[in-house]
Amino acid sequence: MISQNIANADTPGYRAKQLEKNDFSGLVDQLSGGKKSSNATVMMKTSSARHMNASGVAGDSATIKKADGAEESLNGNSVVLEEEMLKLADNQMKYGMVVNLYKKNAALMKIAMGKGRGR
Repeated sequence: MISQNIANADTPGYRAKQLEKNDFSGLVDQLSGGKKSSNATVMMKTSSARHMNASGVAGDSATIKKADGAEESLNGNSVVLEEEMLKLADNQMKYGMVVNLYKKNAALMKIAMGKGRGR
């Protein structure tokens, strides 16, 4: 959504969009009906009906909403480029952190199996 907003920053009448935040706090209870269950399933969401989920079929759609409190320019565009660039930088930092954590975890697993640098 961020790259789409940036790409349409000069498009007259374009409204900035954002994905709704998901609340995962009650997901397990909701899936299992409040009971402890080992056969509860989680479905991936997609942003388009044409996208495929993990099982290879069309999945549920992610919720896209208009950005709240966005100021509008004279041509009706509500994209604030500075805010979108800040969101993009934040996403890049979070992605980098997750990749580094994954690499560290994989290296620890290799060491535990006796195939890492600790040999």
